[in-house]
Amino acid sequence: MQEASFVLVTIGLAAGLALLGEALRLLVPGLRNVFLPGAVLGGMLGLAIGPQINPLAADASFVRQIYGTLGELPGLFINVVFACLMLGRRIEPFSMIWQRARPQIVMGHVYAWGQYVVGLVLVLLVLAPFVETDSLAGLTIAIGFQGGHGTAAGLQDTFAGFGFPDGKTVAYALATFGVIGGCTVGPLLATWFGKHHPIESTPDQPGGSPENEEKEAPVEMSPLTGQLTMHLALVALVILGGYGIRSGLEWVEGLLRPGAGPLYTPYIPLFSVVLLVGFGAQLLFQASRLDRLIRRPLVDALSGLALDVVIVSALATLALAVVAEYWISTLALCLAGLGWNLAVFFLLGPRVYQKPWHAYGLGDFGGGTATTATGLLLIRVADPKQRTEARQAYSEKQPFYEPFMGGGLVTAFAVPVTAGLGAGAALGIAATVLGLWIAYAVVLARRR
Repeated sequence: MQEASFVLVTIGLAAGLALLGEALRLLVPGLRNVFLPGAVLGGMLGLAIGPQINPLAADASFVRQIYGTLGELPGLFINVVFACLMLGRRIEPFSMIWQRARPQIVMGHVYAWGQYVVGLVLVLLVLAPFVETDSLAGLTIAIGFQGGHGTAAGLQDTFAGFGFPDGKTVAYALATFGVIGGCTVGPLLATWFGKHHPIESTPDQPGGSPENEEKEAPVEMSPLTGQLTMHLALVALVILGGYGIRSGLEWVEGLLRPGAGPLYTPYIPLFSVVLLVGFGAQLLFQASRLDRLIRRPLVDALSGLALDVVIVSALATLALAVVAEYWISTLALCLAGLGWNLAVFFLLGPRVYQKPWHAYGLGDFGGGTATTATGLLLIRVADPKQRTEARQAYSEKQPFYEPFMGGGLVTAFAVPVTAGLGAGAALGIAATVLGLWIAYAVVLARRR
């Protein structure tokens, strides 16, 4: 079979596994109650029937080749996810967003920077001395919890370039644990609060407005060209622009280092540059009023497809031998990350968020443990009638949070900085930034 055919078959396999996972989620009552995404279940199913576990699949060269191609998909499709992140999502003036979503932005940074601190402390004091874990593993809590499978996939070359190729697998395991933890612990918290602290309508809780409400009537595209085709082309142009910029940076660094070649720019993940290009493209579209051509639901559909492919293929090809080798470190990092998130939620949440604090806090807990979509799900469980502005505040936080954390610039440069300066220096930087965000959270708490 030709290579192009293998790619098509592999993408079809990933989509089919996601469909089977969603069917399992709907048919099995226990799975339906914990809100696990179908892509996660499909990825686990793919792992179970794959060559690492199934001896029949291991003996079939065709299956091994399919799974080899499947393992390449996360690093490719994550660029689609980040290209879609900002397109069609109207960017309001920063002052307006900051005023409404300030607690969510602050708490999001506390979650994220704390995960770097907790992971690096755990590795430096316990895991590196006693189980010989690479210091870069200390970054995988934030990469896995905040960035998810896609960010871990996007950083695979960066991990490998700095001598820790198994970091991708450890981050995959952390991301899987985060999704499972966020989709089980989160709904339990939301249900408990809903039972014991129900949300009542009050004058100061006007209710959330729909996300990205249209300000102007959309412009109709030509009926001769499919809208999905146009949006896919736009996403492809954003990715191409990101690739061109990163290639240009490598060329410039090569000129500055004659004879030695580029040293730093090859480790800049493509998805982080694509994210910035998408952000800039959205600003240009808004300034020229061409943003009315973009249908956010279509962009969400493309992003959802790409993210499902990333999750399914990442889990289906998870290197079990690496997980077995690092199981102590992985388990310790998972528990430490979840413990930090719960501590932030219960200790800072009641003091920083407006009342009812749990409706606002569950979104950031879900986003900081699993995915942005998990945060929206938990808000929906806690506040099904949208009696608060929790959904709006959480949504407005994303354009001024995700470009930096959760797969943004900080996540992209965490590995090169830690490898270059050392884990101790990286810990000092992360702890200082965390201290500043906590101090600001305390200021917010005193104003409540």
